[in-house]
Amino acid sequence: MNYLAFDIEAANGYKLSSICSIGVVIADEQFNIISRENIWINPKTKYNLNGTRKNVGIDLHLDKKLLDSSPDFSQVYGKIKALLTNPNYVVLGHAVDADVRMLNATCKRYNLPSLDFNFICSQLLYKLYKGEKEVKALSKIANVIGVTFEEHNSEEDALMSMLTLKYLVADSGLTVDELLKKYHVRIGSNVNFELTRPVSLDGQLSKKHLTQVAVEKIKEYAKTVKKTSNVYKDKVFCLARSLEVGGTDTLYQVVKTIVAGGGRYSSKLVKCNVYVKSDDPTDQDIMREKRVDELVSQGLVQVVSIKDLLN
Repeated sequence: MNYLAFDIEAANGYKLSSICSIGVVIADEQFNIISRENIWINPKTKYNLNGTRKNVGIDLHLDKKLLDSSPDFSQVYGKIKALLTNPNYVVLGHAVDADVRMLNATCKRYNLPSLDFNFICSQLLYKLYKGEKEVKALSKIANVIGVTFEEHNSEEDALMSMLTLKYLVADSGLTVDELLKKYHVRIGSNVNFELTRPVSLDGQLSKKHLTQVAVEKIKEYAKTVKKTSNVYKDKVFCLARSLEVGGTDTLYQVVKTIVAGGGRYSSKLVKCNVYVKSDDPTDQDIMREKRVDELVSQGLVQVVSIKDLLN
């Protein structure tokens, strides 16, 4: 069984369907590199290299002339499908669910069938192995294991994801299957555009319990707040997860401001039309805000900072 690592970059961070490059690295069972390539794609959209948040300034190492002369996604779809659905490959990526969302959005844009495949996440496995609370970007992992690479180059990111998995196997003395079993990891899957994220079932239960407790406390507190105006009438607010579970004075100031203004609190993104972002987002917040960005682009949600809300 060989390994296939992939990474995707978008020419416009606000559009999930603007894929411009797919890096693919294939290795054998001992992680010897068999092949590596960057599949360049004409995104056929306006470029925006600021990521999905203002002034991020991501350098995607793009050659626009090359992209303009490259095939569009529909023309490389068959090749991508053959790679990702090959039963002889264990497919992996770093924060891979974000890449799968981009694939889904782009397939829908071109009216192409869903790419149905299973995958594991090197970011999740690294976090579990190190016993860390937050996930780490590839650049931080590279510093730990002593590897240099060109960040945000799809091929290089895919290679770094592969090297992360190689490091985990070598350092732990366990096989990939043994690592997955040790940390009770449910592998990810994409079936008919339905994404199932790779997670540790232990961690999910613990995290879910903590969140449920925090949400109940917020709801109980909200009941004690008296409405004093209708400034937030018909507004449903969802909070950054770090704020929600933090239990800080700021949390209760935010909830009081919302409810006193005639607004409502919900823990579910799909039910809100206002998202309160943290002034100091955690990695978990940043991952969640990728979904927020999708909702913003569809005109379904507006974003406000804690500072602006309280002021």
